[in-house]
Amino acid sequence: MFIVRGINEIIFITVFAFSSAAQLPSRNYIPPSQGGQESAGHPEHGTGIHGDTGNRRPQQDAEKNSAILKQEQEITENGDYHLGYETSSGIRAEESGSTSQSQGGFSYKGDDGNTYTVIYSSGEGGFRPQGEHLPVPPPTPQEILLALQQNEKDEAAGIFDDGKDASSLSLP
Repeated sequence: MFIVRGINEIIFITVFAFSSAAQLPSRNYIPPSQGGQESAGHPEHGTGIHGDTGNRRPQQDAEKNSAILKQEQEITENGDYHLGYETSSGIRAEESGSTSQSQGGFSYKGDDGNTYTVIYSSGEGGFRPQGEHLPVPPPTPQEILLALQQNEKDEAAGIFDDGKDASSLSLP
């Protein structure tokens, strides 16, 4: 009885192992909506990774086959770092910083042939990019600036307005 039960368990475990292994996706798994199939209802988006015919950019082939011309990476024991690279397609990037802040920049050639450059800093004040091609907010209206100045004066005098009505102002 024990031998029959043991053999049945071994057979069950073997069948289970093979059936489970057959269900694992391969390392090269591509979801059905990608690969050699067109996007549903959007043939202009191309045919996917291997038959890519849509959304082509003029410098796409050069970028795809570009070589790394320069690469630097330095990390100190205290967490300060510096890194940079440059490719044969004209992409350049450089960054340095610490565990709490960083600054750097990158440039690339756009589809229109112009070189675009972004410099940035990040840290306590957040991420702050700058570039001639990046949009900037409109100037703050003078009325708003005056109201902000008045709020600062009121708070310095101990007057705090919760925005409801004049009877809710709290005076010291």
